[in-house]
Amino acid sequence: MQTERRSDRTRSQLMSAFTGLVFAKGFENISVRRIVAAAGVARSTFYEHFSDKEDVLRACMTRFFAIVADCIGADERPPELMRVLDHLWSNRRLTDGIFTGQARLILSRNQADLIESRMRSLTFNLALPSRLAAVQIAEAQLALIESWMRGHTHCSTERLADGLHRSSRGMAMALIT
Repeated sequence: MQTERRSDRTRSQLMSAFTGLVFAKGFENISVRRIVAAAGVARSTFYEHFSDKEDVLRACMTRFFAIVADCIGADERPPELMRVLDHLWSNRRLTDGIFTGQARLILSRNQADLIESRMRSLTFNLALPSRLAAVQIAEAQLALIESWMRGHTHCSTERLADGLHRSSRGMAMALIT
């Protein structure tokens, strides 16, 4: 139990250091060396928890985007969705850090993975292969969130949550044959 808590603390330290560096330098400009220095841990400790900086990005973002992925299978809007969108909005200065370059590609693949895993629980036949359907929905979700975070069009968090849920669920249902 003590080892588990220490392991969780170390993982949290690494994720926090990573997030701070992404805010300050951008994803493309950070390295594992910088992450371990900012977290105050040894490089070997980093590799006990993560395989690379991309793995840290996935871990950080999955906490939030898993709830967005839940929209495809829920008749009602996931209750945590508003909290997630509020968090993203309050950290919108990170938009360039996660929605450009390599980070955007990683985020997209991760979101598609989350959606595809949820699609497997649907017992329906899909009009597209599940991976292709998951990519379509993931890209639509990310485009909507990114555009909102960049301030291209303003709407309330509640309205965005409703639209994100309905459009995600609608796309998933439209793909059922």
